[in-house]
Amino acid sequence: MATTIEQQRALALAEAELKLRQQPMTAGEVATGAIVNFPSSFKNLIGNIVEAVTNPVQTAKSVLDVGAGALQNVLPEKLVQAVGEDKQSRDMARAVGQFYAERYGTGEGLKRAIAEDPAGVLADLSTVLTGGATVAPRAVAAPLTATARAIDPLALAARGVQATATGVGKVAAPVLGMQTGVGAEPFRQAARAGREGGETAAAFRANIAGETAMTDVLDAAKANLDALRTERSNQYRSGMTNISKDKTVLSFDGIDSALKQAEGRTKFKGQIKDQSAFNALTEAKTLVDDWKKLDPADYHTPEGFDALKQSIGAVLEKFDPKTNSFNTINQVYSSIKSEITKQAPVYANTMKEYTQASEQIREVERALSLGNKASADTAMRKLQSLMRDNVQTNYGQRVKLAKELEKVGGRELMPSLAGQALSELTPRGLQRATAIPAGGLAYLLGGPAAAGVSLAASSPRLMGELAYGTGLAARGADELTRRLPFAVNPQLYNYLYQSGQLQGLLGE
Repeated sequence: MATTIEQQRALALAEAELKLRQQPMTAGEVATGAIVNFPSSFKNLIGNIVEAVTNPVQTAKSVLDVGAGALQNVLPEKLVQAVGEDKQSRDMARAVGQFYAERYGTGEGLKRAIAEDPAGVLADLSTVLTGGATVAPRAVAAPLTATARAIDPLALAARGVQATATGVGKVAAPVLGMQTGVGAEPFRQAARAGREGGETAAAFRANIAGETAMTDVLDAAKANLDALRTERSNQYRSGMTNISKDKTVLSFDGIDSALKQAEGRTKFKGQIKDQSAFNALTEAKTLVDDWKKLDPADYHTPEGFDALKQSIGAVLEKFDPKTNSFNTINQVYSSIKSEITKQAPVYANTMKEYTQASEQIREVERALSLGNKASADTAMRKLQSLMRDNVQTNYGQRVKLAKELEKVGGRELMPSLAGQALSELTPRGLQRATAIPAGGLAYLLGGPAAAGVSLAASSPRLMGELAYGTGLAARGADELTRRLPFAVNPQLYNYLYQSGQLQGLLGE
């Protein structure tokens, strides 16, 4: 009796399910079903691929048998009988055709397929579009191929993995930076170091592990600055080659006027008000007066005036840019440059580039404290501030200058600074005080595992290693793509899915 009742219940459930399946599906039901069933559908897709890969002989046989059966079904029957009918392969082709007819032959079949096997439908459609692109006109083939790649579920998954591996990303880096208290930039640099490898990775690894002196990055920054100065000098000498050919004798009128005006910065009604500025101006005036006495044919030319400007520049470099002494001498210095530009136009372009380079050098020295008078401690704090988003109001400008230094000098700074920022196990700032309470709360809510995850997520060192590992994985994928392009080709796996599905349909 019990067995009969169970059978009746099973029969009733089967009938109810059949009636339910026969009812038209609404658009909402299709969309909901596709979302809910996508994970299992994608798992089934991967299963078919694995089946095809692990049974290559059977896969090839299934494909050939279905192909042979399909060919027999389209050839004239007399020809098939004359050659010799292969009933098994013909039945296989009919079975596969019946499956796709039921799956896509009606509107309801298509809706139910989308709801129950969304990944499989996308894979089938991608395959059809790819095949269509091979025979379509060129103007149509390109959009067909692009569409096929866009909807291929395997390609979608690959792009998702690539996005994760590429960089910790725009979302993860800020979250990790906030959780650990070190900012987002170190994590971006960690992932970049892992992906690029070479010297970038070596610099990051040495600093995160504490295997190199922290001031090594300062030495690299100063070496880059020296390279920037050398580049400026080379550009200047190159430009001066043409200027040296100009033998025009220039007037001192503009320079004399600037010297007279500059006196107002040092005196008040004949009395000295700034002794330092007065002494500096006296030195500059003496240099100009002595230059006037030299042979005009050699020393009053554009090239000669430029040499005078350099001698005034040497006086200028003795003073801090914020002082009155600096501004007083700079007025004279600028007047010499202005007179050369006005009286010898060829000089203007050369000095424009030189001036821009000089201003850039001064800005780097000020922003990053890389000048000769700055202490190593101050310079290191400025450099390390490059990793701390929005801590300084001129953070963005400092980063820009640092990257320009890297470009000119060839020695990277950012990976080393990132390694230093991520070298500690415990979080920084307020996060150090909140990490333990947050871990305790996680323990109450989820037990030891949750507490462990919470504490690990607040550790700069652990998360830095994770970010580096993510970049390393991306580098491995890049290398695999370069060496074995077919190994990460979603289209290839899509075809394997189709063949694996054939084996499932044919019960082999």
